[in-house]
Amino acid sequence: MRSSWSRLLALAAAVGALILASVFLSEAERPYVVTAIDYHFHDAHPTLPIDQGRDLIVRNQGRNVHNVTIPALGISRDVRPGGQVVIGSIADRLPPGRYELFCQFHLAAFGMKGVIVIASE
Repeated sequence: MRSSWSRLLALAAAVGALILASVFLSEAERPYVVTAIDYHFHDAHPTLPIDQGRDLIVRNQGRNVHNVTIPALGISRDVRPGGQVVIGSIADRLPPGRYELFCQFHLAAFGMKGVIVIASE
């Protein structure tokens, strides 16, 4: 019984630490997350520029396998449902500007594409 309580307490402490860390991380330290779902990239639009030091994460929350292609980086990766692709420090790898990303599987039939913007310094 005691070990169950200590495991529960340890889990609660870990969750609390994660919540506090997310509250105190600056925007520049948080990843920029794009969600692939139902032939659409959610949050891949030019109104939210990505700052230096931020990772780009593309999560597949749909039912189908999707693909993340960013021609400017020469990246093309498949993402299974429930999976994700992480591109570390994307703004450090590209100069400021607008960049297209798309799904090779669903571009022609559904127009599955988006734009990310790398912020100027």
